Amino acid sequence: MTAEFEVAYALTHFTLSSANDVPARDPTVWEVQGSNDGSKFTTIFSHDGKSVWDKRLQVVLFEAGTDFDKQNTGYRFFRHVTFKTPSWPNGAYFQIGEIEYFGTEGGGTAVDPKSKLTTTWGSIKDNQ
Repeated sequence: MTAEFEVAYALTHFTLSSANDVPARDPTVWEVQGSNDGSKFTTIFSHDGKSVWDKRLQVVLFEAGTDFDKQNTGYRFFRHVTFKTPSWPNGAYFQIGEIEYFGTEGGGTAVDPKSKLTTTWGSIKDNQ
């Protein structure tokens, strides 16, 4: 899923919520990536292991400086890419309840919650 903002933000933290579905659809290999043109993406955070959740409808916080490197570059596009789930290879389907991105613009201005946001759902095949 790709989110597009009107201006570039340096990611300071993000949250990821599990959905009400089965753990077999929880992402186990996934990334959060940033881009300024919507086509060439840079990996900001990557996870390769078991699910980050231990229950349904749980929110997990990931912070720059703790869970991933502090960002000096702002991006207009952020996307979450799932490469693997416990049900892989029988199905690459995954379910996430919610993703929230938080960041600073240029000199440290917090993300305006009323900022225009465009989301795009799609499939990335054979992109490991």
